[in-house]
Amino acid sequence: MKDIVITGKMIKAEILIALGCLVFAECLNLFAIIKYSRPVVELVSMIGYVVITAVLAYLILAVIRLVVKFVLWIVNRIKK
Repeated sequence: MKDIVITGKMIKAEILIALGCLVFAECLNLFAIIKYSRPVVELVSMIGYVVITAVLAYLILAVIRLVVKFVLWIVNRIKK
């Protein structure tokens, strides 16, 4: 059976992508607070929705990354 190796570089990249998704979700929350003139306390009180939005963004990015890797794999197989 083949071993799976996860390098430190891969872990760091995934953490940065996850943090990027969290920042994106928090920016969406900030935009909504400003647009709808809500109190600033909602930046903290709506953290559950922010985390859920960040997880969904991460999953969407994961699917897109998998599709791109699959297409590149197919292209490389055709070239050989």
